[in-house]
Amino acid sequence: MLKVDQLQINSAIIHRLDNQQENNAGLDLSDLALHMDDELRKVLETHTISGLEDGRIRYANFLDKDINQVLSESYKILDDKDNLFISGSKVLARILFNSMTNKTISAADVTVCLANCNGIEYVCLLKLDYKENYISEATDTDQGRYIGIKKLGSGWPQLGTKLQKAAFIKRTSDNYELIILDRQKSKTDQTDISLFFQKKFLNVELIDDAKTNTSGFIKGVRSFNEIAAINPEKKKAIFDNAINLVVNTENINIRQFVESQFSEDLPEQERKLYMDSLIAEFEKNGVKRAEFTKSQDVAQVYAKKRQIILVGVKLEVDPAIYDDEDKFKLTTRIDDVSGEEVADIIITGLKIRKMD
Repeated sequence: MLKVDQLQINSAIIHRLDNQQENNAGLDLSDLALHMDDELRKVLETHTISGLEDGRIRYANFLDKDINQVLSESYKILDDKDNLFISGSKVLARILFNSMTNKTISAADVTVCLANCNGIEYVCLLKLDYKENYISEATDTDQGRYIGIKKLGSGWPQLGTKLQKAAFIKRTSDNYELIILDRQKSKTDQTDISLFFQKKFLNVELIDDAKTNTSGFIKGVRSFNEIAAINPEKKKAIFDNAINLVVNTENINIRQFVESQFSEDLPEQERKLYMDSLIAEFEKNGVKRAEFTKSQDVAQVYAKKRQIILVGVKLEVDPAIYDDEDKFKLTTRIDDVSGEEVADIIITGLKIRKMD
């Protein structure tokens, strides 16, 4: 998710998952929901927004739906929030704890929240890894005053620290069933610590969205250029920069691209308006993540000019035009009379340089 416009935490509960202890002694389940004052609500909202807006989020669907306990318990909670939230959260916490058998997996609190984000209700699972906290301590000694360090114990990650693992599960499944954040998961790492959250706990399949995101990135720039009150030269520069990014880099970071297109010399409000508008167009056109690996298939379309040789006609089409159905459309068919393959080509918006 690129931008959280509205988020409200409606209920929350914390369970302790200290897998470093033996014989399941570290599983400590709460019987009561959190009493949230404004400060605690703000902490949970900040961590939740941080997870949803993280550039590493992926969209996913559950596997083995008939026997997937995370799916069934989450849906029970969403269907009967008043009666099943606490009991369902305990089941989810126990499943997560049972998947943390490898001692190299960090002990943590899991916070289960019911949250409404941009009009959609989610069961949010935030794995808040324990961090050692220290504070300075002053004492008087025979040699003079000494200030040292005192260990306070384990605590939550500080606000602003990126979460390592989180899941956001919704009841509707039109395009995806959940959003997953797993910063420790890599394409090549197949160890228990890498796979336990995605495979052992959630049992999900990530949606391969490289093509959707890359195509949506280009379409978003096009649609922005149609509505933006900027001069044609600037529009062309933004589009050329987008194509250059798709062709020549492996990873696309939406925020970095947007910020680089509008000069910091612009008035702050005007620059923010342009950036927000461009990000909105990316979202409308199918970009699901703030950072993604490009689609090689889409990149190849824009990497070279297309040559089309017909009887008596030779066309050389810029890739940016060739892939834009509003400007260029080629349809092949079999001629009814000759039986040969022929083509119908529609080209719009041509500038005539010379015509005898």
